[in-house]
Amino acid sequence: MCNLEKIIKPIYLLADSQLLFYSNRDGLFLDRIKKLFNGDIKDIEIKAAYIGASNNDNPQYYEIFQMALQQIDIHNCRMIKSDPDAADTIFLKNSDIILLAGGDVEKGWETIRRNGWNRIITERYTSGAILIGISAGAIQLGLREFEEHVDTKRGKDLDSLRLVPFIIDVHTDDLWQGLKEHLLSEGNGAQGIGIPKGAGLAYYSDESLKAIRFECIEFHNLNNRIQQSFIQPS
Repeated sequence: MCNLEKIIKPIYLLADSQLLFYSNRDGLFLDRIKKLFNGDIKDIEIKAAYIGASNNDNPQYYEIFQMALQQIDIHNCRMIKSDPDAADTIFLKNSDIILLAGGDVEKGWETIRRNGWNRIITERYTSGAILIGISAGAIQLGLREFEEHVDTKRGKDLDSLRLVPFIIDVHTDDLWQGLKEHLLSEGNGAQGIGIPKGAGLAYYSDESLKAIRFECIEFHNLNNRIQQSFIQPS
C-alpha cells in the first residue's frame, strides 16, 4: 500500500441521517469512522465541518449533526455558512471531517461552487479528511449530480465534486427507474448506484465499495442495456 492510500480515507454516502445514530453488535457506525484516525488526532483536536447549503443552513439539521458526533466525543464542530466569514473558511480548510447535508441538490452545489468549497473539499480529502454526504450531499460527491424532474420525466445534469465515479441516487420509490433511464441517456459505460433508505455506501481509495446496513444496487449501462448487481453490507 502506497503512502497516498494510507492517507486517503473512505468516502461515506448515506441515503439519510439514520446511520448517524445506528449501532449494531460492533457498536456505533460513527465509531468506525472515528477509528480511521488511528489515534493520530486527539478527540479534542478533531474538527468537524457541516455544510448545510442544500438546506438553507437550517439550524435544526446542524443540531442533529452535533448530537451525532457527541456520541463519539467529537465536540469541535462548526456550521460553514452559505455566506462564509473568514473563520468559516479557515475552519473548513483545517477540518478532519466534512459533512455535506441533504436538501436541494442544485442549490447546495451552486453554493459549494460559488464559494470555492469544491477545491477545498477535494484538497482536504487528499490530505486525509473523512467526507460524508447525506442524501443531496451523497449525490454531490458522485460523478455528476442528477435530479429527477417529475413533470418531464427527464433528468437534469449538473456538475459535482466527482470524487466517487458513479452517478448516485438515494432513497427513491421508483425502483431506481429514473436512475436507469438516466444511465441509458448517458450512453454505453455509464455507471450508477442506488442507496436505499437507511443505508449507506463506503467508497475506498482502491475503488472498492461496501454497503452499510442494507444492500445497495450498482447499475451499469452495457451496450445500452442496464445490468445490475448488489453491493452487500460487510
